[in-house]
Amino acid sequence: MPSPILCETDKGVTTVTLNRPEIGNRVSNEMAATLAHMIESATDARLIVLRGAGNDFCLGRDLPHGDPAKPPSAIDVRNNDTEPMLSLFARFHRTSVPILAVVQGKVQGGACAIVGLCDVVIASDDATFVLPEMQRNIPPCLAMSALCRRMPRKALTHLVLSCEPIDAQTALAFGIVSRVVPRAKLEAEAQAFVDKLTGYSDPALRTVKEYMRSAPELDVQAAADLASNIMATVMSSRK
Repeated sequence: MPSPILCETDKGVTTVTLNRPEIGNRVSNEMAATLAHMIESATDARLIVLRGAGNDFCLGRDLPHGDPAKPPSAIDVRNNDTEPMLSLFARFHRTSVPILAVVQGKVQGGACAIVGLCDVVIASDDATFVLPEMQRNIPPCLAMSALCRRMPRKALTHLVLSCEPIDAQTALAFGIVSRVVPRAKLEAEAQAFVDKLTGYSDPALRTVKEYMRSAPELDVQAAADLASNIMATVMSSRK
């Protein structure tokens, strides 16, 4: 049986591929733990590239099936629903390695959060993004926690409450993706971007990641001070 997640490293680039195309690369709790470990373990990589096999990037989560006659307890929800994804989200935040997502087709539910947490996202023009949970009266607070600092408030609230898909250009305007390219050119454009990034020094790449992790949440003076301190440290350490 093929592995549900593939991971390979070549020339400093670690490529992680969600590999369950037969079910739209839905992420089980075990896959979330594996993905978190792969991100955490890629300490020597220059760049992490996240992909989804097949026609769609990811259709969301593959949750364990409970007993319909027995509602889950709060502990069950925490153990089986919230903690696996929050632990994964934390790895995206903590890693010092930039993460590029290459996205095609449908992106649903928790996959929107995963994409939103990546540092750069190149999406094909056929990509769509949707948070459908409210149709089942489930507030998608986990995805919202990942997206609330990356999307305008009204845009995120509309995405949640409407349950309507948005296209790639709208996702670009909303800050979920970085660039939209024709589907036929997705691979070439992504490879060109990877080649460009691997031409930069590792300290320079990680410094950009470090600064962007904190600076957007700071006031103007604090962001300027952080820039000055980081630049002084990086430039003084260059040989």
